[in-house]
Amino acid sequence: MSKYPEGIEELITERVAVFREGNSITDRNTLPDNGNYPLADHQWLKIKDVICLFVDIRNSTGLSATTHDKSTAGIYELFTGTAVRMFHELGAGYIDIKGDGVFALFNKDQVHRAFVAAVSFKTFAQEKFLPLIKQKLNGAVDVGFHMGIDQKTVLVKQIGLKDAEGRDRRKNEVWAGKPINMAAKLAARSKDNELLVSDRYFANLSSDSHLQKTCGCVATSAEAHEVADIWSSVDLTEEKLFDFDAAYSMVNCWCSIHGDEWAKAILALDE
Repeated sequence: MSKYPEGIEELITERVAVFREGNSITDRNTLPDNGNYPLADHQWLKIKDVICLFVDIRNSTGLSATTHDKSTAGIYELFTGTAVRMFHELGAGYIDIKGDGVFALFNKDQVHRAFVAAVSFKTFAQEKFLPLIKQKLNGAVDVGFHMGIDQKTVLVKQIGLKDAEGRDRRKNEVWAGKPINMAAKLAARSKDNELLVSDRYFANLSSDSHLQKTCGCVATSAEAHEVADIWSSVDLTEEKLFDFDAAYSMVNCWCSIHGDEWAKAILALDE
């Protein structure tokens, strides 16, 4: 007699057999342009040095679908909907939604495009999202945002199945590897006005001044506008959550005068 409902033991036997047969790995340098990820058993893609930008809502658990239903719906739609559309507009090769979070993936030759996407969303979150939700909630819930970036090789395939009508409803891409997990952990460690990036992603950024210094429009004293460093280092050697020892923190947003100029100059660095 089986300990499972009818048909389930046979299903498990089949999946164990698939596991024992092993898998084939196809190496790639970029995410598939057509969005076609393998669904068949045994087939995986290995994509080199994928960049993951992860954003999510801080303290989303404080929002109640019972007492703050309209506010909760509006906050998710503003944050998540804007993230998806912005990252798409800025050329992300893959975008997915995980609860209140969004992650966007960029190819290894899009290091600076990923940075522009991050600063653009950070500027929106800090200057539009936070003021709007604070006004909406009137102090009832403390809500903010998190952001992180990491870069490393991943394995990916679709896992799941088509439903009875043959529609693609019960499958999704599964990403095995560090960058998505590490980007999410960096995001969880970040503050509302902070972008945290891993040292291995930071090492691939250009030393161009547009990526290292502010334009000087933000006053650093009552009387003077000064050019300042954008990045500060963060020691992670005592934090076992990460597989790297350092991160870099950025708290700046796009300047209202030079933002577009800076973004164009940074995007040109990938060309």
